Amino acid sequence: MKRMRRIRMLCVLLGALLLVSSGCATTGPKTKEDPFEGFNRGIFWFNEGLDRFIIGPVARGYNWLLPDFMQTGVRNFYANISMPIVLINDILQLKPLAAAEDVSRIFINSTVGIAGFVDVARMAEVPENDEDFGQTLGYWGLPPGPYVVIPLYGPSSIRGTVGLAADTVSLPHLYFLPWYANGIMGAVRILGWRAFYDEELEQSRRDAIDFYSFVRSSYQQNREMRVSDQEELGFEEQDDIYYFEYEEEAPGPPPVPENFEHREGVEVVPEFRDRSTRGGGGEEE
Repeated sequence: MKRMRRIRMLCVLLGALLLVSSGCATTGPKTKEDPFEGFNRGIFWFNEGLDRFIIGPVARGYNWLLPDFMQTGVRNFYANISMPIVLINDILQLKPLAAAEDVSRIFINSTVGIAGFVDVARMAEVPENDEDFGQTLGYWGLPPGPYVVIPLYGPSSIRGTVGLAADTVSLPHLYFLPWYANGIMGAVRILGWRAFYDEELEQSRRDAIDFYSFVRSSYQQNREMRVSDQEELGFEEQDDIYYFEYEEEAPGPPPVPENFEHREGVEVVPEFRDRSTRGGGGEEE
């Protein structure tokens, strides 16, 4: 009963956050895609400060302390315990083949993969699906709604926030672990992914003219692609959302004009040959 009360309280807090964000967003710049921009930017820079001075340094320490194979194992473990959420949403989106793949992944990784620490299903080339309740709502035609930034979480939308609440209460371990264990698991999960994307995130911060706009554009395009089952953008592709495209030419010698000819190893333009070769060395008429 206590756990159920905590879960209901989480849902109430998320709902209250949406009401507060919609009420406080009456000030500041507004756009069609981001009507709460003034409020969102404030939350965004709060999250940025927290990341720069606390989460980021801890994540770099995590990177330094744990070898790569252990970090991969931790990410695999959390991906495995989240697979029931993917399975539920594949069923809700009427994707029986994907649901069968999810069941296979859960069984293989939970047994042969040592509780999910080893992704044996990937070695067996079992497809890895990525669905959540926000995508399910989009699949059935619900628009994303205004862009919002959630404290301590990051970019989202009204649809995405509702989906996040549904996915959170669907996590199996919430119902049999004490609250402090769930808190530790959530913190380690966030830390692991923050450490994994540390270099890409820092590079994006350095390159973006307006990092808030960059994150918003990247999030919105990635969510749209995931709802339509297209491949999710990586950090390199996300850069193209924000910057003009350009091509770097391969280093090499400058192009040679077509009217150049080679004579004794020297490139000569016909119009400027030695006049002695033009009959008698006189002035050209």
